[in-house]
Formats: sequence, C-alpha cells, structure tokens
Amino acid sequence: MDQRRFRLTEREISIIELIAAGNSAKEVACELGIAPRTVEKHLDNSRLKMDAKNTTHLIAMCIAGGVLEDVQVEAA
Repeated sequence: MDQRRFRLTEREISIIELIAAGNSAKEVACELGIAPRTVEKHLDNSRLKMDAKNTTHLIAMCIAGGVLEDVQVEAA
C-alpha cells in the first residue's frame, strides 16, 4: 500500500479527502477553483493508480492505507 500511496499527488489526495467528506465533484470543483471534469479526471487517475474498482473502493483503500486520516463528514 505504501508504494501506491506515494504515487498519488497532493492534489489527488486533497480531492479524495473532499469527496470522502461527502462533497460532489461540482462542489469540490467550486471549492478548488477548477472544472468539475478536472475533479473527475483526478479521481479517474487516482482509481487507476490505486487499482480501485470505484470511488468507494478508492476511499476505503485510502482510509485503510492511512492516506485519509482526519476526514470530517458533513451532516446532510
């Protein structure tokens, strides 16, 4: 897992953290000042790097691997 963790960029990690907190790609894009498609592309790249099946699997792998430690989930 450590080898895969180091392949994620800081931007990819920050996007994964925001998605894990319950934000949509559009909300993440607005917060970071980038296009929603760019957020989706970062997630796609992260999934490929981590060999994750989907975004939920990606987040679970990041939590298990210690990449995501202090994610604050927003209440609905």
